[in-house]
Amino acid sequence: GWDKDRGRKALGLGEDLPVLLVFGGSSGARSINRALFAALPELLPEMQVVHISGRLDWSEVEAAREKLAQDLPGDIVEHYRAFSYLHEEMGAALASADLVVSRSGASSLGEFPLYGLPAMLVPYPYAWQYQAVNAQYLAERGAAVVISDADLPRKLADTVRELMKDHQELANMGAAMRSLAKPNAAQQIAGLLGSL
Repeated sequence: GWDKDRGRKALGLGEDLPVLLVFGGSSGARSINRALFAALPELLPEMQVVHISGRLDWSEVEAAREKLAQDLPGDIVEHYRAFSYLHEEMGAALASADLVVSRSGASSLGEFPLYGLPAMLVPYPYAWQYQAVNAQYLAERGAAVVISDADLPRKLADTVRELMKDHQELANMGAAMRSLAKPNAAQQIAGLLGSL
């Protein structure tokens, strides 16, 4: 499996700055992607950002990168690493990150506990309530913070920066997330959803 050092090397990331993973995923990535583009000038001086945008928005990623290159010094722009998707390297991205921003679909949430990865979850507002339920479940256990899709443009940069500076809180969230990595977690969540 991947660990933080191997993951960062595989993705060409430096060791000196924390890593934010932003995972649009397939459904409704656009609002996450656009909120991230707006936040990058604030985030990149303080952290490296690995952005998995999904294929649909790649032209927007390229436009955002060009704008960054005009607005920020080159060495700061280098902190932004965008991919339309990752297959084998998804494990490297998860292992290298200190915090993830993503939807709260079942597939993402199956991965984060394995890596003890603290999460900022943005439930997809047009799905059946299961994304909100998943996010709430993790938030109640101290493994995640939840931000509504509507609040994301306003809150993304500040929330990420505050969490990244609070090493103790990130460590607590990571431990809480890791404690949910049980082999039978899928059955437990299915049972939980069945009981709702």
